[in-house]
Amino acid sequence: MESSGFFEVFNNCYNDAIRYCRTLTARLSRDEANDVIQQALLQAIENFSSLDDLTKFKPWLFKIITNVFYNSVKRNFWKRFLPLDDNPVDIPEVYSNSVDTEKRNLLYEALTVLNEKEKSALLLFEIAGFSIEEIAGIQNEKSDSAVKSRLSRARKKLRNKIEKLEKNKFEKNKSSKILTGDLENETFKLISEFESRK
Repeated sequence: MESSGFFEVFNNCYNDAIRYCRTLTARLSRDEANDVIQQALLQAIENFSSLDDLTKFKPWLFKIITNVFYNSVKRNFWKRFLPLDDNPVDIPEVYSNSVDTEKRNLLYEALTVLNEKEKSALLLFEIAGFSIEEIAGIQNEKSDSAVKSRLSRARKKLRNKIEKLEKNKFEKNKSSKILTGDLENETFKLISEFESRK
């Protein structure tokens, strides 16, 4: 297959590929995230002629993106511990219309509890719409059950983290409301004391 036909085939899954890559690299700096996208596309273009079946283009491309991402994480392992607000990457379109900023930030923070394979499997399934079998191929797994258990584990971790974050947020809001109430009561007491002295 000639590499000149790459962009014709790539057009059909461009949005999904970019969304997947941006979400996968959300904890990296903008430059690093762009490097992952660019490296993956370069590898895909260079190896396009080795693809025999165009119907397998999308899983083939996503496997390349995933592997480039894994390699990037291995090279920059320490950067996984950067604070959330360090060079944030724009959230993919898939979230921007339906989830407000607070919930997006909550989701990003919750995603940090997942290891790279769990995060990748979850994003491939939920955002890119790949089947369990296709994800197994992309992640070089020998069985579908490995992906199923990884997805189950990822969902459980994500749910627990989100519940914990929401509980902490609720407790924080609750305590701030109590403080506000006390301040209001104290203010009213001071006003009434001041009025009674007149």
